[in-house]
Amino acid sequence: MIKSFLFVAMGGALGASARYGLHVLINQWLSRPMLATLLANSVGCLLMGMAFQWIYQRYPNMDESLRLFITVGFLGALTTWSTFSMETVTLLMENQYAAAMTYFLLTSLLCLGAFFLGTKLL
Repeated sequence: MIKSFLFVAMGGALGASARYGLHVLINQWLSRPMLATLLANSVGCLLMGMAFQWIYQRYPNMDESLRLFITVGFLGALTTWSTFSMETVTLLMENQYAAAMTYFLLTSLLCLGAFFLGTKLL
């Protein structure tokens, strides 16, 4: 049990660091922090779909700690739906209803599509 927690924590630290690095890069290049969240969530969902297919279909006997490291830890920290929610609500609070709806729909569709695509790539 402790081993699993440690693997989740290590994966989470790496996933959160990757997400923050992506945020810094996108914000420096484009000054669009929401694009970084959209990209992190979309890429994270693509990778989660691939991991789901790989782990559960091809390697169902994978060590549980490694599975948790990849899915719950790294990818769970990379895909930050909480940030997505905060940014959507911020747009609503600023009365930017069209932007909020566009952001919500685009993120939802891209992430679901990316997850589905990820299950088909392997």
